[in-house]
Amino acid sequence: MVTGKIEIEGCQIAYIEAGSDSNPPVLLLHGIMCHGGVWKRTMEILQRDFHCIAIDHLGFGDSDKPGSADYSIQRQAKRALKVADHFGFDRFIVIGHSMGGQIATHLAASLAPQRVRKLISVDGVVTGELSAVVQNFKRLLIVVGQYTPSIYRLMGALCKSKTFACWAYNHWFYKPEELPFGDWEADRYYATDPSVAHSTAKAWKSLNATDLTPLLKNITAPTLVIFGNQDGTVPVEQAHLFKEQLPAAELVLIDQCGHFPMYEKFDKYIAPLQKFLTQGG
Repeated sequence: MVTGKIEIEGCQIAYIEAGSDSNPPVLLLHGIMCHGGVWKRTMEILQRDFHCIAIDHLGFGDSDKPGSADYSIQRQAKRALKVADHFGFDRFIVIGHSMGGQIATHLAASLAPQRVRKLISVDGVVTGELSAVVQNFKRLLIVVGQYTPSIYRLMGALCKSKTFACWAYNHWFYKPEELPFGDWEADRYYATDPSVAHSTAKAWKSLNATDLTPLLKNITAPTLVIFGNQDGTVPVEQAHLFKEQLPAAELVLIDQCGHFPMYEKFDKYIAPLQKFLTQGG
């Protein structure tokens, strides 16, 4: 795997690349307050057969974070498409997690359906609604943090304690205490980076305001939805809604799994993902 940056709309977008550029292209999109590194283990498997590009959305990870930028779902989708253009991806597979699933679904349903060969949404947002604890408590911290970024630094310091981190991020995992603490260290780092305070607040507002339900029926690309049955961030009902609105979609529910199946239940997550990617055209 190699890392790099490209210029999109006058800003630097960080990315991770894996696999030969002669292989079918895959674009991987992370969720809010996250980073492209969430896909590293997935890319280790897919790089044998695919050319993978995982980006850090503008405002997150190691990409630029201009305070005045448009961090809406729709604009992030347009930037993702420009990344695909940069790498010469005419038609490509798109895999998105959480907010990245929302962005990927927008690509496939509205922005560029003719360019999406296959769509995979991993615990992706559909209606814009998040779980009550995330929306009512975590959202409040984000709003306050927009004006007092020191809250992010405080959270970062407190999350050096495994006990505190497991409590603070219990909406991420089914049983966070059972995961090796080092496995999600980078995720804690990027989630508590004060420089994401403005981009997170703006992105969250757009996430809540973007209901993709009416657009799901427009998706023509083969679609796979993977969801943790005990997701504490995006209600699992949204996975069932996706299937109801797009009956042709494949739905995989993983038990005893939260919002990050690529961490908690990797084998049960990667097997259907690989099968879906390698079957058909």
